[in-house]
Amino acid sequence: MGSQTMRGYTLDVSEYLFRLTTESLRIHSNQTRRYQSLANLVNARATASAAGAIEQHDVETLRQHLEKVPTKGPIRIYLSISKTSAENLTEAKRRLEKHLGSALTVGDAVSMLLFDYVVEQGTAKLMSRIGIDQPKPPKGSGGRGRDEGEKVVRIR
Repeated sequence: MGSQTMRGYTLDVSEYLFRLTTESLRIHSNQTRRYQSLANLVNARATASAAGAIEQHDVETLRQHLEKVPTKGPIRIYLSISKTSAENLTEAKRRLEKHLGSALTVGDAVSMLLFDYVVEQGTAKLMSRIGIDQPKPPKGSGGRGRDEGEKVVRIR
């Protein structure tokens, strides 16, 4: 992040949202095999496509998440993320407000970003357990045997 402009947030979060942050960090650290911070995770997830990914969840599911994991609370978190991530997070917040039909805070957007991450990781783990994980092409194959954009392996 050296010379990249940063944006800082002070979030007062609930115990439930705090637990969601720590669980997300545990998963992300284990996935990357490196100790991670909330800023690293938010920077990794707050991409231009973040809102679209979150919008894939049912509106009622997102509302229930915000009810069961309230954002506001007594635990203070300082979050410093890249300007690009902050802009993407703001755009996600704006789109999610429209999607849900209610006003949201940046903390709500972070909460839904982490919710989406945990759900994605849980789904991937479940799919792997039942043997439906995506096989990775052998190193150096460049995906040979697959047509771009298709999920079909051509047999030659």
